[in-house]
Amino acid sequence: MAGGYQVDPEAIRRFGRTSTERSAKLREIRERLGGGWLLPGAFGKLPESDEIATDYQERHEAAVVNLISAADTMDRIGDHAQDLARSYEAVESSLSEQLESVTRGLEA
Repeated sequence: MAGGYQVDPEAIRRFGRTSTERSAKLREIRERLGGGWLLPGAFGKLPESDEIATDYQERHEAAVVNLISAADTMDRIGDHAQDLARSYEAVESSLSEQLESVTRGLEA
């Protein structure tokens, strides 16, 4: 490619697959955390216990939402990487066809 860059579409695809795999792992973690609520009274009987329990629940819910968001982002990265690899291949194929056409034209 121009400027001395060379792109390996298969390397881009491998990266995309790792993003998809990360998405699956994040969704698995989310499933495990989703059912992991602590029982009422788990933080004891101190005056601050209710406040700690509320804070825990808010953080737990935020973590679950963030895991879903991260998994969705990993899926999008995987999809875009696959699209990018196809685009590079299409451009390379088109350039090859154009150069072959020019070569044939010069030979005529």
